[in-house]
Amino acid sequence: MKIAPSGVPRRGLRGAAWVAVVVAVFFAAVAYVQIRAVLRVANKRPAVAGFDLASLTVPRDLVVVSGLPRDGLAPLVTPPLLTPARVDSLNRAIRGKYLTPDDRVIGVVHAGVARAYPLRVLDWHEVALDTLGGLPVAVCWHALSGAAVVLDRRHGGEVLTLGVSGLLYNSHHLLHDREGENLWAPLLARAVAGPAAGDTLAMLPHALMRWDHWCAAHPGTTVPDPADSLRLSYERNPYGNYDGADLLRFPVAPLPDLGPGERLKDLLALTRDDAGGWNARPADDGLALAHADRFAWYAIVQNQRLRRK
Repeated sequence: MKIAPSGVPRRGLRGAAWVAVVVAVFFAAVAYVQIRAVLRVANKRPAVAGFDLASLTVPRDLVVVSGLPRDGLAPLVTPPLLTPARVDSLNRAIRGKYLTPDDRVIGVVHAGVARAYPLRVLDWHEVALDTLGGLPVAVCWHALSGAAVVLDRRHGGEVLTLGVSGLLYNSHHLLHDREGENLWAPLLARAVAGPAAGDTLAMLPHALMRWDHWCAAHPGTTVPDPADSLRLSYERNPYGNYDGADLLRFPVAPLPDLGPGERLKDLLALTRDDAGGWNARPADDGLALAHADRFAWYAIVQNQRLRRK
């Protein structure tokens, strides 16, 4: 047997070369599989929380998962109703108070019918699907942004069934509909993703005010009758710690410049002028078109202006 100068048999060299080829092929195959997996994830990147964001019309980096799953809160759907007198009786009958005079409510009047939706109830639903004076409405409340909006649910010959998507835009909730799998931004009254992206819903005037003030202005009002299963939940505020600090949990941009004594979470009342622009003033107990914390309305309105330029 001839020995190579190195002292290694020639057959051994050929065998080592084959081993090297096999190893190289193996690692190439592994790399190929991994690259395909990465590409599959990249191709699916527009889908977040089960929603296709390929048609998204707002900045993607401001749409985030809230931590609440899709439909993690059940909408309040056509609830049974109480009169103010029945509320007083309920307050006396149960250990806790369902509604106290200084509790805040979202009040709506349509076709002569007045109804109030307590925030302590909407904290646990975020949206109430109701019919008021024959009009299907969505009463939307988002505690993280302090935003209250009432929308006409009619869209393209259908009545939308809206629910919590689990996604936020500028720290304000996005709702989804079960009719077309669209995502709706209540403060924009517009679909921001899905087949209906760009379509709008009508906003309805409403009041965000104390329960006693609302009753004084609308003695014939009704209010949802609390479900027994959630009555104890309605008596506590799940956002107390968040409300007490002027810190934001989710991304918001752009943020407003604050003046002396102003806070990001100051509640503002929003109105629209004849040109469709937004105006804001310190919130009070009067009527306004929409309400939101300073950071939420500023960021959303400024983003709208930036996109128009």
